Amino acid sequence: ALPEQVGSLLGRIAAGDANADRALGAVCDPMYARALRALVRDTLSPDVVAAGVKYNVIPGEATIDLDCRVLPGTTEADMRAEVVRRIGPDLVAACAVELLLFGPPVEAPAEGELYDILVATLRDHDPDGLPLPVMAPFATDAKATALLGVPTYGFSPLRLDPEERFLERFHGVDERVSLEALRFGLPVLYDVTRRFCA
Repeated sequence: ALPEQVGSLLGRIAAGDANADRALGAVCDPMYARALRALVRDTLSPDVVAAGVKYNVIPGEATIDLDCRVLPGTTEADMRAEVVRRIGPDLVAACAVELLLFGPPVEAPAEGELYDILVATLRDHDPDGLPLPVMAPFATDAKATALLGVPTYGFSPLRLDPEERFLERFHGVDERVSLEALRFGLPVLYDVTRRFCA
């Protein structure tokens, strides 16, 4: 459980409270502040923007592909309404808002055989490690496996150096992790697989 003040601050940020958002920015590294914001509200990222084919020729149309990451409880209709709201009433009549792909948010229980194996194995490899369930605001194969009733966890046991500013690299142009992070994580994943399949 979060301390009351922290839970209250995150709740206010999720609700769009500008003062709470500024408070987070004042006390938190910008990289971590962005990550926290993405954990408590739906996000939209304009990943692909396309218009025109030649310099000095006005394009007849433009497209923007948005990558929308939604929280549990947000529906396809909710997200579409939010996109329309952000386009605004003056422009929306000239736009076609089309859904290319929607995967509803998924959840996995923080209990059960596989979860217990993840926790125990991490502690075996790092006794000071603190397994902590979190929400992952990114695309995941769990959307497909959840439809089959398979509990799926985004378990990435990487020992990351905070000086590397790894959060800025996730899904970025220079996405990578260090060899040291992989040297720690691969044996952990191997042991999880061995224990679960035994």
